[in-house]
Amino acid sequence: MLRKTQGSRRPWFLPEGRRLPDEVWAQRHRGLTLLLWAHVPALYAFALFRGFPPSVALEQVSMIAIPAAIALVPRLGRNARSAATSIGLVVGASVLVHLSGGAIEAHFQFFVILAFLTLYQAWLPFLLALLYVVGEHGIVGAIDPSAVYNNPADIAHPWKWAAIHGGFVLAASFANVLSWRLTEQEALHDGLTGLPNRASLLDALDKMPPSRPHRTSAVLFIDLDNFKDANDAFGHDVGDALLIALAHRLQRQLRTGDLLARLGGDEFAIVLNDVTGFDEAKAVAERLLGAFEEPVRVGEVTLGACASMGVALADESTSGADLLRNADLAMYEAKRDGGARVATYRPTLHTAAVRRTELEAELRIALAEEQFVLHYQPIVDLASNRIVGTEALIRWQHPTAGFLAPGEFITAAEQSGLIVPLGAWVIRTACRQTAAWQQAEPDSAPITVAVNLSPRQLLDRTLVATVAEALHDSGLDPSSLCLEITEGSVIKDFDATMPTLNALRTLGVSLALDDFGTGYSSLSYLKQLPVTSVKIDRSFVGDLEANASNGQIILAIIELAHALGMSVTAEGAETAQQLAALKAMRSDMAQGYLLGRPMPPTDLRAAMVESDGEGLDEPAPRVPGQATGQHDAPVASRDQD
Repeated sequence: MLRKTQGSRRPWFLPEGRRLPDEVWAQRHRGLTLLLWAHVPALYAFALFRGFPPSVALEQVSMIAIPAAIALVPRLGRNARSAATSIGLVVGASVLVHLSGGAIEAHFQFFVILAFLTLYQAWLPFLLALLYVVGEHGIVGAIDPSAVYNNPADIAHPWKWAAIHGGFVLAASFANVLSWRLTEQEALHDGLTGLPNRASLLDALDKMPPSRPHRTSAVLFIDLDNFKDANDAFGHDVGDALLIALAHRLQRQLRTGDLLARLGGDEFAIVLNDVTGFDEAKAVAERLLGAFEEPVRVGEVTLGACASMGVALADESTSGADLLRNADLAMYEAKRDGGARVATYRPTLHTAAVRRTELEAELRIALAEEQFVLHYQPIVDLASNRIVGTEALIRWQHPTAGFLAPGEFITAAEQSGLIVPLGAWVIRTACRQTAAWQQAEPDSAPITVAVNLSPRQLLDRTLVATVAEALHDSGLDPSSLCLEITEGSVIKDFDATMPTLNALRTLGVSLALDDFGTGYSSLSYLKQLPVTSVKIDRSFVGDLEANASNGQIILAIIELAHALGMSVTAEGAETAQQLAALKAMRSDMAQGYLLGRPMPPTDLRAAMVESDGEGLDEPAPRVPGQATGQHDAPVASRDQD
């Protein structure tokens, strides 16, 4: 079926014969069958009006009632039921002509019926109409000419006039078929590239032949990796020209029998008919990646293009829609791996997608019902051994799954956009709690709080207003709030995030560059960013004792930050030796399991009182991850300080 859809040379005026969805067909069939049944009482009454005896009138309408009854039998299937309705309507038009005495006006009813039969979007009704007209005028005209003709010339040549009447049927059908063709062309093809669209692709997938031993079909889902950049930089006209050029390139690479479709935007799909398995399908996909290697010339602009592809194999239990979905999931796997590559579908991708969808729904409920809490990990000043700040870390009190760490839901929140309202809640809650701690100890140095910002939050236009409102409502001094950002989240959209960062600094809050040393660590970026402190990533601190070069890196970061007027916080301090080394290298602050795990506000309050009274004792080494109560459960990677 795919080869026929893609490669057969049908005349331009003929429709492709797309099979209507069952629910659409049923609705149309119901309407046409009601129209057929309406003919029964109408023609019976018309026969009596014309002076026919009731028995004759009943005989005439029975030729309509019988196919009308057949059309109502569900087990006969679509073809038989639509054929019955079509025959009934065509016969009804013929009966009207007969009952009217051959009046020429009655013939127009037949052409109206042809228009109605177009609703089936199938060839069978037109074929039946043609066969009925030719058969009635030819066979019946030859056997009983007076029953059909009332003209001597017609009676003398019944088959000649049967052919003429058949020609009229074809001519009358032409306009209806042309309308069907144009409507189907618009509905099944992409207006920009002329390729089959999603609806056409799904129809082709549903028509795929069953898999044979060692042979099957596959779907490639293609998404351009950098199309938005081209659109934004040069406009939609250039973007459209790029899509058309790439569509032509892909078409030239296709094998005989393969089908290329544009799904919308910068997404394409290819049906590979007759492959041996994943290896062959993936090899074809990797070959198709070569179509994107050569730059595309659009007017005066030369554009590069690359794409991510997902591959899914068909089987007897997978519908066309599911097969396309599987290829889509594999494509996103290729994008997560860096793009410009091919990934194959595996069932775990669908399981993960279902879980993400369920998790998003649960997150929405959790936000509405306030199922989240904040834990706070102490940040210790290494000169005084006192707690001078905290990092706010979110936890989810799930009603059935229990206490969940961020690693189990933050990604879903980020992907769904829920990280924006969730992050706003964290900022408001952290500000209120920190203000309460400060009010409880007015004579102590103000405790600060650090809150992580996600990349999605940095691009949110309401972030500055959210922070300002949280500070105002809580009464917290802006200098007591530190917002932590990562290098990657800033540099990815540097021009878009810089105004936001500058606006936050104008409010008076401090900014910290988190996980420093693991990303770009570019001095040019560091000099431009309005940050007041850097946080050394735990990966350097964790290997401090085993890897001497890590100590040199930490020392270099500390000296660099101090030279730029920034403070330094080292993450992941877990042993007394690490803590001593950080003090020797003049790190300003540290946090980690050795100094305190993330804990509820009440527990941290007690630790702060102890810290203010005597300073923290030099802690004994603790095994990382050692359980110390219900709040020491494993947490997300960014929380394991």
